[in-house]
Amino acid sequence: MQVGVMVTSYNHRDWDRLLAGDYGTDPVTPDVAIHRETMKLGDMVEPLGFDAIWCAEHYGSAYSMQGNPLQWLAFWAGRTQRIDMGTAVIVAPWWQPVKLAHEIAMLDLLLDGRRLHIGIGRGISAHEYDAFNVDREESRVRFAEMIEILRRSEQNRFEFHGQAYDVPELTVRPQALHRGHLFDNMKAAFNTPSSMEIAADLGLGQMFVTAVPLDVMAKAVGKFNAIRATKGLPPNQPTTMMYLHCSADRDSIEQGKRYAGEQAWAARNHYAVWNSPSFAGVPGYEDYAKVFAQGRELDEDHAIVGEDGHLIGTPDELIAKIQRTQEKISLEYLIVHPQHGSKPPAEARASLELFAKEVLPAVHEMATPIHEHSLGDPESLQESGAMGGAIG
Repeated sequence: MQVGVMVTSYNHRDWDRLLAGDYGTDPVTPDVAIHRETMKLGDMVEPLGFDAIWCAEHYGSAYSMQGNPLQWLAFWAGRTQRIDMGTAVIVAPWWQPVKLAHEIAMLDLLLDGRRLHIGIGRGISAHEYDAFNVDREESRVRFAEMIEILRRSEQNRFEFHGQAYDVPELTVRPQALHRGHLFDNMKAAFNTPSSMEIAADLGLGQMFVTAVPLDVMAKAVGKFNAIRATKGLPPNQPTTMMYLHCSADRDSIEQGKRYAGEQAWAARNHYAVWNSPSFAGVPGYEDYAKVFAQGRELDEDHAIVGEDGHLIGTPDELIAKIQRTQEKISLEYLIVHPQHGSKPPAEARASLELFAKEVLPAVHEMATPIHEHSLGDPESLQESGAMGGAIG
């Protein structure tokens, strides 16, 4: 099994200022200081033996402060020699398709044979859609058309005329090193049944945060592959992201659970509380009101990520948990997320180092078979429930 590392910045304590609407003062901790700590974390990924750096795409809040993920990963492509890069995720409706196709091709060239894992999604938060002057109700159309455009962009000449996008005949230059296969294993991030079905219908793979019980996720993976089977597509194994806190100290492990709860609280703020109108009545987003408990008052200590949704424990406990997750959902690729919530950067780095020393070798040796219960059957099409959580 391969293991990548999420490298992105959070100014967690700035949520106090944002939720109070105090825009007349600066963050207590400047963003530049947060960014410098994130750089230290990123510099550890290759020497510690991990397989890739991953990042998200968000704008305008204290949550996941990397905008253009391809720009961020291009920096790391030039700073590393061996590891791959991954997007978790590119938010398709916020992009102009010709520009996106060219930027992906350029990053593929810069990696010079290394792999670009492409995770793609349609976005959730109203304030980010508003910032791009894009109607959130158009997200499904824009997402589906973007997938088609990206696939066509590998041709010598292509064009596209759709409802949201109109692309005249053109060629992407320079052509990607992996042209013809660049989008073969593109995966979609989702955490509601309707989004899952859209991704499966488009022939995309699956990517999610393990935010719900494994039994629920296992059923959803089966349903996803059952939908793919109706379209003549082979079964697909998920890439999943899990919050990481590896320690031999029990008090530290308990604190790690609080950090994960804080991260879930921050995600809820970004997607569903701060500058966020109700999801109810927004076509394609109705399920999110329930996912984020929108309309309820939740404090920072209220975790909406269950026990199956994180890697928090001793090295031996984490090895067992990853093995169990693989068996339950046919996990193919793991992304660990060491820096989240209010966790001090030094603590995140120590956790990643311990994981690399005592867990990573065993995970690299793990086989990643697809299990029979993940293949899907006609009965799986009747399953319902959330797949996981929002990536980021």
